[in-house]
Amino acid sequence: MIRSEKFAAIREIADAIGTKTATPEQQKQLSQLLKGNLEAQQFFYDYMGMHAQLLSGADRNLEFSYKRKTETAVTEEFVIRRKDSEDALNDIATYTGNPKQTTAMPLAASSNQDNKQPPKAPAKLLKLSIILITLTFLLFLVWQIFNPNTAPVIAEIEQGKISIIGQGRIDKSQLFSGEYQVDQDSSLILADGDKLFLTANTHIKFFNHNEIRLTQGKLRITPVTNNNIILHGSNFTLHTNGGLLSLDLTQAHQNPIIHSGDNTLLIPSRWQPKHFWSFDSQSDRAIDSAGGATGIPSTGTSRTVGLVGHGAFIFDNSANARIDVGSGGGTAPATGSFSVTDGVTIEALIRPEYSGEFKAIDTIFRKDRGDGELRMLLSFQHDQGKNYLRPEGQFNESLSFGLYIVGQGYHELKLPLDGLEGRPTLAQLQQGDFHHLVASYNVTTGLKAIYINGVRLASYQYPAGSKILSGGPGQASIGNNPAESRWAMEAFSGIIDEVAFYDFALPPFLLQQHFKNVQQGQNYFGRPPNAQPLPKTSTLELPANAAVELEPLTGLPLKRIQKSYD
Repeated sequence: MIRSEKFAAIREIADAIGTKTATPEQQKQLSQLLKGNLEAQQFFYDYMGMHAQLLSGADRNLEFSYKRKTETAVTEEFVIRRKDSEDALNDIATYTGNPKQTTAMPLAASSNQDNKQPPKAPAKLLKLSIILITLTFLLFLVWQIFNPNTAPVIAEIEQGKISIIGQGRIDKSQLFSGEYQVDQDSSLILADGDKLFLTANTHIKFFNHNEIRLTQGKLRITPVTNNNIILHGSNFTLHTNGGLLSLDLTQAHQNPIIHSGDNTLLIPSRWQPKHFWSFDSQSDRAIDSAGGATGIPSTGTSRTVGLVGHGAFIFDNSANARIDVGSGGGTAPATGSFSVTDGVTIEALIRPEYSGEFKAIDTIFRKDRGDGELRMLLSFQHDQGKNYLRPEGQFNESLSFGLYIVGQGYHELKLPLDGLEGRPTLAQLQQGDFHHLVASYNVTTGLKAIYINGVRLASYQYPAGSKILSGGPGQASIGNNPAESRWAMEAFSGIIDEVAFYDFALPPFLLQQHFKNVQQGQNYFGRPPNAQPLPKTSTLELPANAAVELEPLTGLPLKRIQKSYD
């Protein structure tokens, strides 16, 4: 969808502003549409900037006419004509889609035009004056929309010292919209009465008295009203919902720390898997609700009641027990949707019937055929003598997680199913309703790990920053090796449900939350199980009155570090 259609309501109000016909109700509606939506704000400023550019070239002998046509295709027509000749059109510019993309179609002069020379262009000074007047008017309109009062004060500086960075305004103790640096510990009283405490060296931007961006330093909000304050970080957005909130960005190499209130909501910038097969669709395909890797079940699979939701697949351990999900569009190494750079997570619910016999392999997920050492796998195995295990060792029944790490080579991490040190036995995995299995690798930290039911049971530490090499033309399969020569030897036996593939490492806090969600009959993301496309944004409710560390790459909760405010 083109931007002008996505923000149609904003565009119509902006047109009214440009023609000075905007009503107070439209201005109020615009404020609501722009609040908390940076993409919408950028569209509004770009669109108003277009109006400014069009008006800036106005000559005293020219007039402008704007028309929007929707009878067939949507077009936006901007007509420039001379004031002294209503029939003579000098130029017509027709906008379709993005108003910045313009096609000019000069028309022949009409028959009643004489051969007189066109009037001389206005002086540079006049043009500059028109531009300045137009821009000033538009800035005034924007200011009025966001600040309907005659004195749009954002906050009162109660104590401390604050200076302006770039744009901003401080009038005595009154603070207006803009970007600021806190020179010494300061306290502010926001327009609605809520209090804001800022430490020295904090950088903060005020959009209005309800919306703030913190780029460094530390901020604490103490509510007086039930007003919701929106706080933006680099990769996340927080909503106070009338409660306490503290955000600490004081350490350049330390992760963000949030002290939540009673009902603090977190919107991370990155949370969605690249691929998600819930198996809840009634289709003859395994629908991918997050990407384009819809799978084709083979004859060795059959639908059954889901471990969560309506559907799952039984794999009968035959050569045809597999769901082929394609290559993700990869054509060479490091291409396609199975190519990852920041990390990887493979997540699934399983009820295995693995035999555990020597040399038996039951594959849960594998991307391999044609990729050579760049293979990626998660499977049950019982083997000996492998020299590419990290950590090294000899294992009997195990879960194996294989990846190619740049500078290290292809390695497999083993989780022995021996019943020691909190690890389950194979018999224990075969009992009960289901087990939540997660295998992940975090490029930033270098940690490779396997979790069962939210608990880390195996791990290996690579040097921090070690990259993965993956993707490419090789095929991927759920429940088997994608290579035909291995179908009869690596087919899964049992039930697989809710398979997800991420291009980052799920933080421990979140994968534990995923396990809690499925225990309550929801999908990983706390929603009723379904086969619908996943939403673009996710809102997470943080634990009440707790300190939570965020993962800086995604904005997701990493771990809880204490129970209440210090």
